[in-house]
Amino acid sequence: MPAYSPGFRSLDTEHDGLALDVDGEIPAWLSGSLVRNGPGRFEVGGERVEHWFDGLAMLHKFRFEEGGGKVCYSNRFLRTEAYREAVEEGRLTSQFATSGSYLDQLRSFLDDPTDNANVNVDRVGGEYVALTETPRRVRFDPTDLSARGDQTYADDMTVHHVTAHLRHDDRRGETVGYATQFGRTNKYHVYRVLDDSTANGARPSRVPVASLEVERPAYLHSFGLTRRYAVIVEPPFVVNPMRFLLPGSGGFIDKFRWKPERGTRFLVFDRETGDLTAERTAPPFFFFHTVNAFEDDETGEIVVDLVAYEDAAIVRDLFMASVEGDREDSAADAGPVLDAATGELARFRVPVEDSGRGADGGRVERRNLYTGMELPRIAPRARMEPYRYAYGQATARKGQNGLAKVNVETGEATEWWADGCYAGEPIFVPKPASEEDDEDSVAPEDRERPEDRGVVLAPVLDTETEESLLVVLDGETFEELARAHVPHHIPFGFHGEFFAEITT
Repeated sequence: MPAYSPGFRSLDTEHDGLALDVDGEIPAWLSGSLVRNGPGRFEVGGERVEHWFDGLAMLHKFRFEEGGGKVCYSNRFLRTEAYREAVEEGRLTSQFATSGSYLDQLRSFLDDPTDNANVNVDRVGGEYVALTETPRRVRFDPTDLSARGDQTYADDMTVHHVTAHLRHDDRRGETVGYATQFGRTNKYHVYRVLDDSTANGARPSRVPVASLEVERPAYLHSFGLTRRYAVIVEPPFVVNPMRFLLPGSGGFIDKFRWKPERGTRFLVFDRETGDLTAERTAPPFFFFHTVNAFEDDETGEIVVDLVAYEDAAIVRDLFMASVEGDREDSAADAGPVLDAATGELARFRVPVEDSGRGADGGRVERRNLYTGMELPRIAPRARMEPYRYAYGQATARKGQNGLAKVNVETGEATEWWADGCYAGEPIFVPKPASEEDDEDSVAPEDRERPEDRGVVLAPVLDTETEESLLVVLDGETFEELARAHVPHHIPFGFHGEFFAEITT
């Protein structure tokens, strides 16, 4: 078994407010909670799930006490219908790649999608929710991590596949997302949810922004948002929706096919009018995660940063048979994204106006910045703006994963590594302005707060001890400040958020 195999081992233990041992010093100003999401259990009824993305959801909370430098840890399975069916009935529901019976597959596609929300967490319309790529978002109590049922909507938008990576616009007071509708007519929908939409007990509404009919919908995982535009990046990993209705083995993702001749499209929608402002095509690539997007006022282009792959083979390489080294069609000596993967942090410049440089109205320019990155994050203040630093999981070394801070203007990188350790998604937490030095002691030219002033939090699996820890890095120097030790392994997860308001 690979050294990282504890990361794909189920966890049965749950904690509530366990004080963790800490090495080093956590900044006294750090207060709030990091809440993370991911699979906690990979076996149901004696069967193992087919894909990493299909384990039963478990939430993890690291709560930081202001002034004391203490960390308390809680974790809890998200007790949903999918969890109940798995634990009480020993039955797996149809998901990303794991399939049940043919009837179960049909129900999952048509009207009863899984609520195993194991991908991300967010705050939508004033409610804390766990998210996956089905329309079912599960509310949870941020204090004890208990599930509180589905987040329901007051609108009647029909959607089948959604993003778990919503984008916030604090200036407009809204959250923007997209969804795919399958049917006789397939559509991409862009929508917004107002921050105050749950005021006075009301249900949130998804307000339509734009829609576009497509013949062959693509697998979409995340998108870009600027002040004026929503950007759907469509890789040529597409599906004929009729495949979902045909009997056969395989889950949702098995129905998609790689069609490189289509290229990868950038679909630019005006957030005010809903118009498709630009459609540009680049040479084919696949991706999961965008990093940031913004408008370059000097060139009139939209800049989209994301982690690109040559093709969709990364989906195959994340099947459990591949990560455990049992799949015959896996590339020789290749591991998953957790071990020597080759995601390329790349910058794309997308013309908005017709430049006359080609039949599609303008060429998309690509510049590679850093090889071997996944799970990228940026400082909250940098969203939708020109920015300097991207943080991510560094995957360029076999036998371990590190962390990287990349200057996206120069491509220079600062890295953190620890022998035999596999790091997960790094999340940047800014130092509050109230905690800054007295302005009277700072030179006028230095008073603009640096984008990277804060800390970076990331989960790490130590393969030698088979236990996990949370590392705290200085956002500016990328030096390790502290590590909090968890008394067991935490299965490899996906995404999380830091909520400064969750202090209990």
